[in-house]
Amino acid sequence: MAQAGYHGGSGESLQSARWTGWLPFPLRKKRDELKGRLTIIATRAHSATVLGFWRSGRIAAVGRGWWKAWRPALLALVALAAGGCQLSEKRSPPEPRSSTHTPSPQSESEAVADLSAAIASLERGEGQRAHAMLVRLRERKPDSEVVRRLLRQIDAPVEELLPGPYKQVQVAPGDSLSLIASRELGDPLLFYALARLNGIDTPARLPAGTLLRIPAFESGRPDAPSTPSAGAGVSAPEIESIAAHLARSGQVGQARTMLIDHLARDDQPLQSTQRRLVDITLEEISRAGATGEVDRGVTLVDEALSVVDTPASRARLVQARSKLRSGELYRLAMEIRERGDLEAAYARAAEAVVLDPASGEAELLAESLKEEVVESLHGRALVAWRNRDVDLAIRNWESLLEIDPDFEPARVYLDRARSLRLRLDEP
Repeated sequence: MAQAGYHGGSGESLQSARWTGWLPFPLRKKRDELKGRLTIIATRAHSATVLGFWRSGRIAAVGRGWWKAWRPALLALVALAAGGCQLSEKRSPPEPRSSTHTPSPQSESEAVADLSAAIASLERGEGQRAHAMLVRLRERKPDSEVVRRLLRQIDAPVEELLPGPYKQVQVAPGDSLSLIASRELGDPLLFYALARLNGIDTPARLPAGTLLRIPAFESGRPDAPSTPSAGAGVSAPEIESIAAHLARSGQVGQARTMLIDHLARDDQPLQSTQRRLVDITLEEISRAGATGEVDRGVTLVDEALSVVDTPASRARLVQARSKLRSGELYRLAMEIRERGDLEAAYARAAEAVVLDPASGEAELLAESLKEEVVESLHGRALVAWRNRDVDLAIRNWESLLEIDPDFEPARVYLDRARSLRLRLDEP
């Protein structure tokens, strides 16, 4: 039998719910009846009080009559309450339901403690924030060389990291501290140490024309560790984070090379690494298409396809290559149209639509050229027909119907021309 107890959703206090639960059913029924009567009593008492303001002489009489009428009911209710308390003392109260402990939400440093976020914080000049993330990463992966090198840039004296003598280097348009660190020091991850050496609060903001102090080495660049690669014991997530930083700092080619090298070496590459390579490649393809470097864009796609095997990533690359070629065919169709060769221009525009059906400009150009070609071929065929050049008229109408099979005038005239041709060929 289900045991009566505390019902958490009732809205009553725990003490009231426990007392209610342990009353036997007959007593609970009696109690409910008495509660109803008490409600009536309270209402009548209130009415008597209000009436007393007008008839003060009868207040005492009303009060005495009320007490005389309902005294037995009130005494019975008190007795029930005493009995209920005794019952609850004899039985042990039910244990309250245990509530599931909700862990406190993770701190902000725990939520974003990954290498990519740490490097991004260093780019913004948030050294303390990055340090907290890197310490947590070191606890999870004590042997990470990348984490160790980044922490050293924050903790070590900058003169120890980048000792003199120094030379001056002027920042060129498009340069970043990471790019300069890669070019001058052999390690793009030394961008934060370079920022500290030059008093730059936000490494990601580097105006062109800024003069930087750079260590000058008599025998060229120092024997510094180069950009981490797959062969250096760097994990795939670390490779992805460094590649993302390189791409942000203007070293897209180096980022792609790092990812391709890692994917070529890894027997079980992560899908996230492949997606990172695809994202960077698509950005480069977009720039190549804007500058008309179609062949370079196609080469970029082919290089990525050689190491990407997930269907979704490959589909994105193939689609990007098709769009690139479609854009080139569109531009070629426009040039041919200007030269007056409508049929050749239409052929290129139609190819562009096949490669990229979502290209609205290619579709509009193809439709426009189609109308122009149909009109031109039909006009030339009519001229040949009037000049009794049946064979030329037939060729023009046949070419027209290949482009627009639903052009009915050409079909009618072509049937007539073929019939005439047969009659002319009869002996």
